[in-house]
Amino acid sequence: MRVLMISTDRTLLGELVGDGDVVDRHRHYGQLVDELDIIIFTRAGYQTKELADNVFCYATNSSSRIFYCLDAKRIAGELFAENYYDLIVCQDPFLTGIAGYFIKRKFGSKLLIHFHGDFWDNNYWLKQSMLNYPLLLISQFTVRHADALRVVASGIKRKLIAAGVPAAKIKTIHTPVNLEKFQNHDNQTVLSIKAEFVGKKIIFWLGRMAQEKNLGFLLQSFAQIIKKYPEAVLLLGGSGKELPAVQKQIVRLNLGQNIKLLGRIDYQNVANYFYAADIFVLPSLHESFGKVLLEAAAVARPAVATATTGAQEIIINKKTGLLVALNNQKQFVAKVLSLLANDQLAHKLGNAAYEHVTANFNYQETVKQIINYWEEIVTGFKTKQSKI
Repeated sequence: MRVLMISTDRTLLGELVGDGDVVDRHRHYGQLVDELDIIIFTRAGYQTKELADNVFCYATNSSSRIFYCLDAKRIAGELFAENYYDLIVCQDPFLTGIAGYFIKRKFGSKLLIHFHGDFWDNNYWLKQSMLNYPLLLISQFTVRHADALRVVASGIKRKLIAAGVPAAKIKTIHTPVNLEKFQNHDNQTVLSIKAEFVGKKIIFWLGRMAQEKNLGFLLQSFAQIIKKYPEAVLLLGGSGKELPAVQKQIVRLNLGQNIKLLGRIDYQNVANYFYAADIFVLPSLHESFGKVLLEAAAVARPAVATATTGAQEIIINKKTGLLVALNNQKQFVAKVLSLLANDQLAHKLGNAAYEHVTANFNYQETVKQIINYWEEIVTGFKTKQSKI
């Protein structure tokens, strides 16, 4: 089976903009197919990158974002001239989906579109940007023309079905997360992190500093938390467009002594911060999956998260973690305080979270599900062709 992906993830080209496990994951996919080529939307200045003998990444090197789709189609034409691809896999239902649609229409391959985000029936996402309204319309078009859809949470599938998409066209497969990597940590590094905050309880947040992560809400909530539990500190891992706003709000709320900005944490070092933490928090406005919740659970750390589509996929409320209503500061503060004040409860939830994710989110099984789904889509196509 030959697979052509259309992606926006420049991490595959060596840029430090995404998760550290992305390259390993795609190499793993490559081990299970004959060929995996990936076209990546980029501006000029990138080189073709070989991830494995049969996995290559091709940058569009576009002069402008408006040419991403045209450049992707051009590169696809060059690749199809050498080999036919059984399946086109698009990272999102937007511009990569449009590129996939045109490539499918020209060459006749099957088209699989991914929903790695919670886009439909989501007012928080719609209000984030005026561009999201036309993007929603684009997604409705690409979904109609896709042969199959993969979503990362059952809640997203329910929304698509409610909008009229046939259930048989959609499959829920989580993002593969190799939790075994979080079983190993450098004890000396963990101790050095803790040594900086002796006598303190560490609350940890990790992610991309973007509007949907609701960091303003987190800082306001933390200001209330330390009034009742002054021994708490908040570590923020990651960077992004919201960093300047976060820095200003920390000053405005006079939280400089209680918060540390860690910047981007190397993926190999992430586990050490989870081990050093007492509680993980994720107050996002929307999350399609929330793999950081899996990572926290993999080291038996309890989490307090807003009840996004993704968080509900991972956390069983009051059994493996605590869920609160979106933007409900009173609930959020109360739940975090309950864990800070009760070590027994925190350990109970953390251990239950570990048991839950290790039993239900196996990396190898999830990768196998993805490849099997690809084969199902392609086989269905070949079966129909043989009947004509």
